[in-house]
Amino acid sequence: MKYIFPILILVFVGCSSKQNEKQTDEQVYQEIIKFINHSNLDKADELYMTLKSEHFNSPLLETATMLMIQSHSKRENYLLAEHYIENYERVYGTAENRPYFKYLRIKSKYFAFQNPRRDQKLLNDTLELIEDYIYDYKSSPYIPYVKTMKTNLTLSKFDLNLEIISLYDRLDKPKAVEFYKRKEDMSWFNADEIVRPDISFIRAVFE
Repeated sequence: MKYIFPILILVFVGCSSKQNEKQTDEQVYQEIIKFINHSNLDKADELYMTLKSEHFNSPLLETATMLMIQSHSKRENYLLAEHYIENYERVYGTAENRPYFKYLRIKSKYFAFQNPRRDQKLLNDTLELIEDYIYDYKSSPYIPYVKTMKTNLTLSKFDLNLEIISLYDRLDKPKAVEFYKRKEDMSWFNADEIVRPDISFIRAVFE
């Protein structure tokens, strides 16, 4: 019995040291790639956080962030993609690449938009970002795409306003009808000349 206790101590110490042994940044990075290739983005997200917390100075972290942006965008996880875009822009943003990453942020919000009746805040926030982008980056090569997104979202917003106006009209509330017409300056908008938007058309422009 006198030998059992020291042996148990050695086994315990050996197991503890093995559990505390951290993977290198290269090993974690390779694991991220493996789980991305297996379409397990939940595990890839978890490993990315490990890389970020345990190897925050690793030169592989920038590339890993780009991988997460691309992987979540490819699988249409646009809000998660935007999270990684914001992180990349904050840490690695430069004057040269900032227009590109701000464009990616707008694009992620745009694709995340599904229903104007439920996503009004997202719609308004995205339009505000678009206006800022057009003003700040007039010479950006992404301006045509951004303006296309603006047109589509504006039509969706006006479609929502038409629904609201129609509702108040049915409720016989003429003051509310006039309020919403003035609120969005819809004097130029002729509903009879425009096909009511189908949200699926949003994707067709970019895919």
